[in-house]
Amino acid sequence: MRVILQTGLILLTAYILMVIAMPISATEAEDQTLYMKRLKYEFDNRTFAYLSMKKAAHVLKDEPAGVFYQAYYDLEVVNQDIYKRSAISLNFDYKANWFTRFRGNAAGFATHLITFSPESLIKVIVPYIPKLEQLRDLADPRYESFFAYIVAQEQAQLEASQIAKAEGWEQGAKVLRAFVDSIDVDKITVMHGDN
Repeated sequence: MRVILQTGLILLTAYILMVIAMPISATEAEDQTLYMKRLKYEFDNRTFAYLSMKKAAHVLKDEPAGVFYQAYYDLEVVNQDIYKRSAISLNFDYKANWFTRFRGNAAGFATHLITFSPESLIKVIVPYIPKLEQLRDLADPRYESFFAYIVAQEQAQLEASQIAKAEGWEQGAKVLRAFVDSIDVDKITVMHGDN
């Protein structure tokens, strides 16, 4: 009798744990899938931006746009540190695939032929921000500072591009530099409640 009772208790406990671990609804599973898709895309995007801005900053160093692309690259250097630290906290095993690396290098190489205008950057950034806001909203609240930063750095890129379009490359670069100077990496990558 005692063995039957213990077995029943173990089965009941296992059943309860399975139910607790299952998504409450299909939406929760869909949200998790969307979260992972957006997170992977954003990490790929940062790798792409890092590689392309590194090359663009070098190629355009003596051009009027050079100051802007150098400031943009400086932001992406900081982003690499923040994203690597955060990937560890998120238990997100990110590695850029060959296609992402190829695209980043190809876009950087393209600056030998053309300089991407602020308008072209704006056209890419504007529709991307809502996707980052969605990612932030889907994320675990313990990582709020990192996901708020993801949105903020993209908004800084947009503002800098808009200023560059209206007032020139140097003015846009100042916006990016001010944003980079305001970053406190340790505050962004620390989980709330783990201090």
